[in-house]
Amino acid sequence: MKLLSQFLCPTVMLLTSFVPFSPVWGDSGTQAARPSVKTVRPEIHSKTKTEQVRELITPAAITHEIGVGYVARLKIPHEADSKSRSTCILLEDGQPLPHPHALHKLIRETGKGHYSHWTPTTLYFSASDSSDPRTNGHKYELVCPETYTEQSAQFVLTDADSLISFPDISGKRVQPVKLVWENRDPQQSIQLNWKRQGAPDLSSQQAMLTSILKPGMTDEEKSLAIWKFLVDWRYHFYPAEPGDEVHDPVKFLNVYGYGFCDDCASNFAVLARKAGVRSRIWGLSGHVVAEAFYDGKWHMFDPDHEVFYRNDQGVIASVEELAQHPELITKTPLDPIGSPSQAIARLYTTTADNRPSERKPAIRDSNLAPTLEPGDRLEFDYTTAQDVHRRNMPDEGLPPVAGNGTLKRSITKLESLKQPHPHQRDWHFTWPYVLLKGALELKLAPGQSAPTISVSSNGTSWTPLETTLNAEKLTASLDAWIKQQPTAVYGFYLRCENTNGDDPAASVAQLNSEFLFQFAPRALAHMQNTNNHFEMKLSPQLPVNSQGLAVQLEWKVVE
Repeated sequence: MKLLSQFLCPTVMLLTSFVPFSPVWGDSGTQAARPSVKTVRPEIHSKTKTEQVRELITPAAITHEIGVGYVARLKIPHEADSKSRSTCILLEDGQPLPHPHALHKLIRETGKGHYSHWTPTTLYFSASDSSDPRTNGHKYELVCPETYTEQSAQFVLTDADSLISFPDISGKRVQPVKLVWENRDPQQSIQLNWKRQGAPDLSSQQAMLTSILKPGMTDEEKSLAIWKFLVDWRYHFYPAEPGDEVHDPVKFLNVYGYGFCDDCASNFAVLARKAGVRSRIWGLSGHVVAEAFYDGKWHMFDPDHEVFYRNDQGVIASVEELAQHPELITKTPLDPIGSPSQAIARLYTTTADNRPSERKPAIRDSNLAPTLEPGDRLEFDYTTAQDVHRRNMPDEGLPPVAGNGTLKRSITKLESLKQPHPHQRDWHFTWPYVLLKGALELKLAPGQSAPTISVSSNGTSWTPLETTLNAEKLTASLDAWIKQQPTAVYGFYLRCENTNGDDPAASVAQLNSEFLFQFAPRALAHMQNTNNHFEMKLSPQLPVNSQGLAVQLEWKVVE
């Protein structure tokens, strides 16, 4: 059921964009303050920098246009030829191609390294030998000089409910870089909930629905709100893995932020059912859509193609009604994401292989609110992700919008860990974001022998880890074990075991760990042009003398 979606939906990656939400305003036109909320207005530090920004153009980002001309989708926008004159240089195997700012006719017909950086995110080009750049084995990079203002803010939060407020940044491109949280309290664990003021709370299914639904809504109004919510908060790209991993709305939006049509439809059905609306999905042998049942009828909602269709009576049509009346689809030549309506209509009218399903995904009602233990340092990197979780179509390149984060955690008292036997200590680690890599360092007490280290997904079946001992430091990697797991990893059991019968808590002075994980940048609020007002809830309430949560934001402002 993915074939036609793969054909139709690359357009989505060019056209789909995140729609920022507006701040909450009071009757007087000023921003409305919530009671018992501490307002923080951090000082902003600025520094002007100039650097060469390099973007590798992968074969997955290139499509054939006309003749010997090709088009590349760019992730990093820069001033381009269509409105000014691009200062970017296209390299082939490290050497500049000879003909920049070329007419598109020359690119298509002559080739030989003619190219034009035409729009901020579109490059028209030809290879030096006019071959296919997707298969010729050459490496292509766009190198652009960029002068920007690097801005940052650092502050400490100790209140349970805070509003962090920054001014708008008008008329410039804002690029989030980094968000860092560090728990400085030596004893208190802190659960965090961070969001933009006025934006939906994405931490749980119920929080999502509470944010986007209003009391007294009809089932149609609920269905429309859920459809619009999914249109705004995800984009179309190859899902991380088959199955129900991305059919959990919390993971779909916070961990990944992308998926195929069936993933959008399944998430619609999950949220609709949570809201009390009966829902199902339809496989159309090339596309998947959702339906909601209300007013005694089914009604089709397609968040992936950002569309639904009303009949002549103004009622949202069902899949079966669209199969009988394809003119409801074809009365406009293209759907909202640019797919030909005639092709879409054929999906509905070829009914022999179309099937509905009310199957409920095998997911938990998960919650995304990271908990930081004392001393934890959590960093989110909003620049291009270098690693992502993929068990599905691994050769399709990296998703265009994804982020990597790191968590550093230390355990200074192993006696706090579970002790199944006198010579064993077990650590159960869980995390709300999908784990990609993990590194462990055990500092041994002087004169103590090194324990063995094992890892388990369930606490019963254990895999020994290869360790390296160097100057009373024992190191081990979780990378290979994580990659060997059949599905996404959100935690594990770690066992330290002394073969001499001694308690590992006596032989290990400290256990340090560092984890790489994936997150969806759109779901984690950062600086943008408007509405830079962020809500942070800390739970439980920190002690009066707490050193609190240290927060750091970094971003670029480009003219």
